[in-house]
Amino acid sequence: MHGNETGAGSGDAEETRRLRHEPDPDTYKLPGRTRPDQPEPVETPTTATQPLPPPGPYPVIAGRYQLRRQLGRGGMGVVWEAMDTRLGRPVAVKGVLLRGGIDPSTQAELVERARREAQAIARIGHQNVIAVHDIIEGAAEMVEAEDGTGAEGEVWIVMELLDPRSLADILREEDRLPVHRAARIALQVLRGLRAVHAAGVLHRDVKPHNILFRRGGRALLMDFGIATFEGAAQVTRSHSVIGTPRYLAPELGHFSPGPERRASQASDLWSLGVTLYEMVEGRPPFGGLDALEIQQAALNSPTPPMRYAGPLAPLIEGLLRKLPRHRISAQEAEDGLRRIAREEPPAIPGPPKEPPPELPPPVGSRRRWAPAAAIALVLALLAGGGWLLWGPGGGGGLSHTSPTIQGAETRGLLRIGVKSGQPGMSELVDGEWRGFDIEFAKLIATDLGFDPDTEVQFVPVSSVNREKLLGQRQLDLVVATYSITPERQAEGVTFAGPYFITGQTMLMRQGMYEDVSGPADFPQGTRVCTGDNSTSVGALEQDWPGRFVVDTRSDYDTCVNLLLDRTYDAVITDDLILAGFQAQHPDELEMLPRSFTTERYGVGLQSDEGALRDTVCGVIRDVIRDGRWQQLYQNELQDLLGGESRDSPSLQDLERCEDG
Repeated sequence: MHGNETGAGSGDAEETRRLRHEPDPDTYKLPGRTRPDQPEPVETPTTATQPLPPPGPYPVIAGRYQLRRQLGRGGMGVVWEAMDTRLGRPVAVKGVLLRGGIDPSTQAELVERARREAQAIARIGHQNVIAVHDIIEGAAEMVEAEDGTGAEGEVWIVMELLDPRSLADILREEDRLPVHRAARIALQVLRGLRAVHAAGVLHRDVKPHNILFRRGGRALLMDFGIATFEGAAQVTRSHSVIGTPRYLAPELGHFSPGPERRASQASDLWSLGVTLYEMVEGRPPFGGLDALEIQQAALNSPTPPMRYAGPLAPLIEGLLRKLPRHRISAQEAEDGLRRIAREEPPAIPGPPKEPPPELPPPVGSRRRWAPAAAIALVLALLAGGGWLLWGPGGGGGLSHTSPTIQGAETRGLLRIGVKSGQPGMSELVDGEWRGFDIEFAKLIATDLGFDPDTEVQFVPVSSVNREKLLGQRQLDLVVATYSITPERQAEGVTFAGPYFITGQTMLMRQGMYEDVSGPADFPQGTRVCTGDNSTSVGALEQDWPGRFVVDTRSDYDTCVNLLLDRTYDAVITDDLILAGFQAQHPDELEMLPRSFTTERYGVGLQSDEGALRDTVCGVIRDVIRDGRWQQLYQNELQDLLGGESRDSPSLQDLERCEDG
């Protein structure tokens, strides 16, 4: 969380880290990885995993924050994993190091910087910006832990504790990102950056190391150690330039022609443009052997042609215009990113309002780069135009081809039907929706360009009213253990899927039946409960006619309660649903050892939504290919199913997904 003040020769360390693909030492995070299928990132000494803390005693800040273990350490500060003993929650605590050799004026500057960092974050309060909880001035109660570890610092910032990798870690592992994934990350970062600017704050150090991810994948900005307020000078008393050279806007570098280098919102947008370029191309646009060469390249060299940016190329060019007044605005950037994240044709940023003055060529070079730059721009425009002509949905984009998305964009809300009371799949707990279907629906919403936390409304549905609500356009999507059947398709439901394949089984009171392994083993007249409009009714009547007395209820929670009350002998539905109820009553209920039918869950859409169906089918394939499906299953369902491993639908299962 420490800012970088870099002078003429201080870019060497940054460049060396980049060439070696090492993490930024100023990034703090909990050690470890977020997905078990990904390799452990290489740690430097500043972020190396510390041994687990001894039982205590621990250094304590303000009689409240127990410092448990160091997470990272740099030249200006140390970050601790701590426990807020008053609220009983883990937090991160950053202590600013005020060493004895530092003169009083420098100490005062460090204290002011820490205070400004905390105040800057606190006044923002946005989901794409790290949260600060407290700032404390004064030494810790210097109680050393049993291993001799003490706490250094006299200024402390208490923040939320994060446990993801940074964007820099992701780029180090994956080299570059697909266009639409990069657009979604950049869109979230830009939203946070716009909130920063709305609070009158300038970040001044937007870069991959300062972009982290919460659980669920939301990107957020961190490290406000060098943040300032708009219009403040960009140099320190020692005339060092503030910022990371590789991401520093040209008007802020040593070669800026202005008498004063003042940060602006456009300067932060330049840094975002460099970051976005790096995401899609796998390298930053401007390089050099040291900070001075990098700054000179940013000022004088054209943006290198992009091979992989596709529809993002014109937008990146717009962010990387040399003069701040010629860059596209934050609103233009957000509009473009939203279109690309939703797979719509991008609007190419317009030309500068006035022709930019000629910039002097780099020292020792000829002026032949101008035609090359023009050719690169034409190629970028042609690439964008080609995508416009042959992109998804025949070039119209979902905003033009999908009435569902048109309506959702107009109201600023995507309405998704889900079932309640299905542990592990979808349930409302303390006002929060949880479960596999919920998280899967959020992935779809994100890919469609909607923020799952602010632009999605989960609407409770039942097996009876799903088709009606879709037909009346009161729902945009249904993700609710919705089995794909010809009857439902005949009623006008368009399906994308399957995204989950499971089977039906039966739930009974423990010990009620012996040697029962399937429906054929139950005695004649067995009383069974299932949900209204459930496919289970047809299965029992077709395969075991007359054996069961079937009753239906509005929800399975009612069926299970009546099973426990001995009104019914069994409950029949999908094993995923019943496993959740069995987990709630492990000493009273048991399931058949195996399923006896196959159910294929699909995402329900309104009729005649072919373009939206095709897009959702693409999302399902991506989630299966990149391992997110297995991660969701492990997080939400595997424990409920007794640790049982299950496979996702295969790509062969999805061959007919677009048939609806």
